[in-house]
Amino acid sequence: MKTQTPPPFKVKNDNYRETILNHLFKQHFMQLIGCKLTKIEPGLVIAEMDIGKEHEQQIGLIHGGVTASIADVAAGFAGFTLVGLNEHTVTAEIKVSYLNKGFGGRLKAIGRVVKAGRSFMFCEADVFNLHGDTETLIARATTTIAVITPRQ
Repeated sequence: MKTQTPPPFKVKNDNYRETILNHLFKQHFMQLIGCKLTKIEPGLVIAEMDIGKEHEQQIGLIHGGVTASIADVAAGFAGFTLVGLNEHTVTAEIKVSYLNKGFGGRLKAIGRVVKAGRSFMFCEADVFNLHGDTETLIARATTTIAVITPRQ
């Protein structure tokens, strides 16, 4: 059986990159933890951050909340690449499976849209710990992203 490649995603806002970067700038928590977006393409966003002591839990591992946060921003903004100019995305549901421990170095989350709909999108994010020359998959998140039109 041959696997079919999904059709390319339809972009509704030609300025989605600038819009997303503007929204990330307004997310003060992402600034606080040092999260940056290093790739923004239709249906795909990569977020990265350096890990410091403030990101660790009591035994020196990367805190699960930090891992969940970078997964959420990568998956959420992957969905955001596909919405219209006056639409936004919010996380309606997130499930994070922690697969390996992470410590020090950097985190990289690769968020992608699995299924795009008008009201909801199903997205995933894989989170990697980059420590020295080693890149370890430490978590996978699955999300339901709601498409909303904010009230002014």
